[in-house]
Amino acid sequence: MNILHKKLDTTIVAKEYLVVLFPRNRRVLINGEFMGNTNKKLELESGPYEVTLGPPKNFTPDKYDIDLRNTSSQMPMVVEFW
Repeated sequence: MNILHKKLDTTIVAKEYLVVLFPRNRRVLINGEFMGNTNKKLELESGPYEVTLGPPKNFTPDKYDIDLRNTSSQMPMVVEFW
């Protein structure tokens, strides 16, 4: 009697959390894509990201290069533009 084993994809994608601070409401761009707004918690997969804000370009720094890992909903990574 043959027993057929089926391999399942067991890849687990970790949920990570990011808060982008800015004095005003502004669009947040992650790797060039609109992903939400400032001052709100964003949920992303773990990994490297380029974080910046939408126009107008009246903020500093121009961008953050982050490696989003080991966060939780209660303890998100925080980056701040001013």
